[in-house]
Amino acid sequence: MRNVNPAATLQYIEKADHFLQGMKLLNDDVGNYRSSVGLLAIHSAISLSDAISVGLTGKRGKYQDHAQAARELNKHCASRRISDKQGIDHFKWLLGQKNAVAYEHRRFDDDSVRLAVEKAERFNVWAYNHFKEVLRGL
Repeated sequence: MRNVNPAATLQYIEKADHFLQGMKLLNDDVGNYRSSVGLLAIHSAISLSDAISVGLTGKRGKYQDHAQAARELNKHCASRRISDKQGIDHFKWLLGQKNAVAYEHRRFDDDSVRLAVEKAERFNVWAYNHFKEVLRGL
């Protein structure tokens, strides 16, 4: 697996890492930063998915519907014979929470925040395990 756009990949990796680290910092005071923690979890996964796509294809999708990013990631897994799709499940769950966290009137509760943090961290580990040549070979 050769990275076809290392410079752009690195930019998305940096964004993903910043979002993930910010999520962890704010999670220490989750009561005051619940929505921020949720959005940072979601955006860390989106940026890491973008890094994978850019590294493999040279471009990232510009989707109005972020679920398309999950379908694209699924295609990358299929073409590389990656059978472990748990990371995609974590990614889909996070994407499914985006509107609730950012736009809806209901509150993103503490259990949902904990789950978002867990899924963002698990997606990160999964991505680096299965796309290490693209994400680490810079």
